[in-house]
Amino acid sequence: MDNHLKRLMAAGKVALGAQLRLGTPAIAELFAAAGYDFLVIDGEHAPQTAAGAQLQMQAMNGYACTPIVRFGRNDPDEIRLALDCGAGGVLIPLVKTAAEAAKAVAYCRYPPGGTRSYGPSRAYLYGLDKDYFPRRDPELVVMVIIETAEAVAAIDEIVAVEGLDAVVLGTADLSMALGVPLQTTHPTVTAAVERVIAAANKAGKPTAIGYDASQPEVMRAQIAKGARLLLASGDEWMLAAACAGVVQGVAALR
Repeated sequence: MDNHLKRLMAAGKVALGAQLRLGTPAIAELFAAAGYDFLVIDGEHAPQTAAGAQLQMQAMNGYACTPIVRFGRNDPDEIRLALDCGAGGVLIPLVKTAAEAAKAVAYCRYPPGGTRSYGPSRAYLYGLDKDYFPRRDPELVVMVIIETAEAVAAIDEIVAVEGLDAVVLGTADLSMALGVPLQTTHPTVTAAVERVIAAANKAGKPTAIGYDASQPEVMRAQIAKGARLLLASGDEWMLAAACAGVVQGVAALR
């Protein structure tokens, strides 16, 4: 399976992504058909299951859209199962050190470069993809979330980890860690964000950052600073905004 996101990152291009929380294959298919480059199946803050994640990946199949699974922890068993189900990459939260980032990379790679055990299931088309093993390790996308003061302080060492493909800025948690809860545009948070993007740029690795899809000017500014992966909202937020808009629009009729 071609890893669309991996190719875009290698070419230094901007990639558009979104987060999926509602666990519905049809929604994943809709986003993929609409033209998103990657979709993050959020298993950290939503009740995803391995079977449900696989159904969403299957719904995305055939589109130029890479499925990324987000976990609640840096766990080798959970990571292995998602990759065996066909995930194109992983997103690991709360990584604070280079050693933790290196573990995430190792969990995604087969020996001798890592610790992943062999049994890929859907990932190698149930045995029909005979070339899966020799080529698959470099085609996975390994990303970690930078969302603590410790991670910002160690960012140069984190982005230097071989096999780590990108970092994702978790500005909500980062704002809380820096003492300005949910003030994601506070100067303290902005300075931390700029430090992370600069370090990642120097290491030749892209940075992802989330933003409200109705505010493209915010992301335009981040792209100017070097960000390349855009997390433009997601199913939960977009549906909530659309519903609220309809209700407000018909208020006078009620």
